[in-house]
Amino acid sequence: MLVKDYMQSDVFHIDPEATLLEAAEKLLGSGVDTLLILNGDELLGVIGLRDLFTAPVPAHYGNPMIRHDSEAQFLEIWKATPVQSLMNENVLSVTEDTTLMRALEIMVNSGKHPLPVLKDGKVIGVIARTDIVRALLGKR
Repeated sequence: MLVKDYMQSDVFHIDPEATLLEAAEKLLGSGVDTLLILNGDELLGVIGLRDLFTAPVPAHYGNPMIRHDSEAQFLEIWKATPVQSLMNENVLSVTEDTTLMRALEIMVNSGKHPLPVLKDGKVIGVIARTDIVRALLGKR
């Protein structure tokens, strides 16, 4: 079984210049916890819910949440901070010809999901753990 047969072609993404507030709204509206940051179809990085709460320091730096005195202060940071300043540029990805078991291994061993699916360096989809469960159960 290959990634291309089970991946999602709808990719939840955001522009690098968008604010954290816009990212929060998009994450909430889409029901996902990670957005790909794309310039056209070129993958620049990812941003997730956790990153929103560690602003203004990227979560992938391993830093704990910075104390904020009020919700309003937190929202002001979200309004003023572009996602590109917090995105994680070290993105794990797979190609469309990666086996599902290899994609699952990457997800489990890294804790990263969903994984962007690339073809010729361009994003063509994502594969999530739920996609692999569906595949294993024989459901599309």
